[in-house]
Amino acid sequence: MKHKEEHVLVNDAMNGDVNAYSILVQKYSNAAYATAMSMIRDTHIAQDLAQEALVKAWFNLSKLTNAEKFGSWLYTLTKRICLDWMKKEKKTEPIDSIPELTDDTNNVEAVYIRQYVKQTVWDAINQLDESKRIVIILYFISGFTIKEISEYLNITVSAVESRIRRAKEKLKKELIHFMETEFSHNNTVGQTIHDETMWRIVPRIATIEIPVTNIKASIDWYQKVLGTKVAHETDYDAMLHLQGGNRIGVPTLYLVQTESVRNLSFLNTNTNIIHSVIDFYVPDLERYHTFLKEQGVEVSGINFLPGMEGKGGFGFKDPDGNSLSVCNVTHQGQV
Repeated sequence: MKHKEEHVLVNDAMNGDVNAYSILVQKYSNAAYATAMSMIRDTHIAQDLAQEALVKAWFNLSKLTNAEKFGSWLYTLTKRICLDWMKKEKKTEPIDSIPELTDDTNNVEAVYIRQYVKQTVWDAINQLDESKRIVIILYFISGFTIKEISEYLNITVSAVESRIRRAKEKLKKELIHFMETEFSHNNTVGQTIHDETMWRIVPRIATIEIPVTNIKASIDWYQKVLGTKVAHETDYDAMLHLQGGNRIGVPTLYLVQTESVRNLSFLNTNTNIIHSVIDFYVPDLERYHTFLKEQGVEVSGINFLPGMEGKGGFGFKDPDGNSLSVCNVTHQGQV
């Protein structure tokens, strides 16, 4: 699918379009990381600061006066965040000082040599002044073209070419070759930054609201069956936390005492199966099925999925007849 022009994406993002901003983050995550790396020189902290810059950019898009200058605006914002971090911490840490002595071939010697050379490359890059260092990281590690670098740094193409040429003169030939082969086309860091950034700005489920007829009895039932903890309780409603649910994105169950007879379920007219609105996850499906039956909960049989050994789900009902379900299948993007 062909993407819109960048200034159109920026304008769409300004109007709250998270999909448009996702495309921008996909494009600039490596650049933000390269900017942070050129200043902080610590891979993990650089990732965190790049992510922080992209999140802050989302919430401050209204301050961007020219949609065509998003890249250079982000560069300035990222630098400012890095400078603030440096002032606060008053230090920088070494980059990948401890090599990972494993790979797919389990050749410890080969991995050690590669990690040693990689460290040597970073040591050489760190000897460059910042103006050359950022260009080298953008060009060799983030995979930006010369034109993209000029737009991002808001400098001329000839200035970029000059900085790359001067940086190459200071780096040994074998180190340049290593950067071209080892670092290029590696988008793993950029993808991680993209995913973590979008996780912090996209809408997520905050609360699942469930109608009940007896708030006290329902609280006890949900605690016993799902292991929930009461966060808030009155005579007619209650907020229940799922265990380990203090992280953003993990919904709270909101029980509301009501005389309404509507239940949380719907009929799939294609299959004539009654579905629940809420589907919980458990790793051990059969064990949980047995547990619910022993607790006297109304449960259906386990429906195993064809071609997925041991994977499936089943339905059960709370004391008010609300249809709930549980499965041991996760989908892409879920933890």
